[in-house]
Amino acid sequence: FRWPRRSKMSSLRSRIGRSKEFIAFRSEVPKQRCNVQGKDWTYYQHGPRKATPLICLHGTSGTAETFFCQVMTLGSKGYHIIAAQFPDYWDHAKWVDGFYKFLATIDVHDCHLLGVSLGGFMALHFAGRYPERVKSLILCNSFVDTRPFHQPSSWTMMLGYMPDFYLKKYILDSFPKGKLPGPHADAVDFVVEQLETLSRRDLGARLTLNCLPSSVAKFLPMIRKKHPVTILDTVDEVVLPEIMRERLYKTFPNAKLAYIKQGGDFPFLSAHMEVSMHIQVHLRGVKVFPGGVDAKKYAEKTGIKITEMDETKKKPEKPEPKRELTKEEKEALERKRAEERRKAEELRKKQEEERKRKEAERLRIEAEKKKRRAAGNAILATLVDKDEDEGEEEEEATEKTAPAENPNGLFNDDEEPSGEADPFGD
Repeated sequence: FRWPRRSKMSSLRSRIGRSKEFIAFRSEVPKQRCNVQGKDWTYYQHGPRKATPLICLHGTSGTAETFFCQVMTLGSKGYHIIAAQFPDYWDHAKWVDGFYKFLATIDVHDCHLLGVSLGGFMALHFAGRYPERVKSLILCNSFVDTRPFHQPSSWTMMLGYMPDFYLKKYILDSFPKGKLPGPHADAVDFVVEQLETLSRRDLGARLTLNCLPSSVAKFLPMIRKKHPVTILDTVDEVVLPEIMRERLYKTFPNAKLAYIKQGGDFPFLSAHMEVSMHIQVHLRGVKVFPGGVDAKKYAEKTGIKITEMDETKKKPEKPEPKRELTKEEKEALERKRAEERRKAEELRKKQEEERKRKEAERLRIEAEKKKRRAAGNAILATLVDKDEDEGEEEEEATEKTAPAENPNGLFNDDEEPSGEADPFGD
């Protein structure tokens, strides 16, 4: 008799892994595999198949499951979204060729790419090699070269032979330490849980891609020219070195910036609603609408009035002549402005009063603290003086009650007679 083997779902222990949302995702969206030259690509696909997809590429420690929030949120709204997990490729060029063949296998001609960390770096490589296959880019905690991650070539060559526990420890050592806010801690726990599902070859290949000397500098002019870029970043501290974030900003000075106040290293999990909102803004900016319809059809469907015209064909519009306001209109406008000035002045006075009140409260609290501190110091000083006085009195009393010492012997021969018979006398 053999006990039934536990499924992957039953072995999840993190809060996100046990959440209703993740369970619904695993039950509604099937996990698919695609074999590309002997290597299995794993992916989740949701939304209308006729629309141009947004393909999400994970980082060094991620899996396709880490994008389940975006798959469920955007897919249910009518966007075509694919969360892909790439197999072990030990070279950047081979990864690009494998991704190209993966797209051909699942019948995707062009796409939008969302890349996180290493996934963003590989998305830039692919956009540089095959610019006609990429419509736009979203980069999250990503980089444009691997210079800060460089390791000796001998160490990089050994990654394929190192045990999985060492590779996992090497990756986990880069995770944030210390106490984290609740959503951040939940996201880290879930990613660590997903990291445990990766094989030794997957881990070694990802670290190799991270540490091999590589840059996308030669592709940058074409990427800037042909691909709209949105940089999705968090305001709080992340593991990615600050120099790499600054280099990404300098590389794409005209990119749209989407900031998240608190997202940590995995904002697509800890702040998934904000990330999904920024993704929708980016997609609408490149004229991608729910259901795969274009801007005109979407406007007709939703009742929005828009006009599209080529900028080069626009006719110069004649400025409309300014109409003189009547006396009543001028008086009404003046009254409106006066009312706005009055409200602004009232608001300014309230803000000033609130500021003064807070300042007075702060000074009062500081004064009370100083007063309590001074009273405490006075009590301590009194106790110290009292202890010193008691000590001096005890010393004086001891000196008075102590018998006088005889320098010539133990007993004093000059003692006064007590009137009692001397038992040692003759």
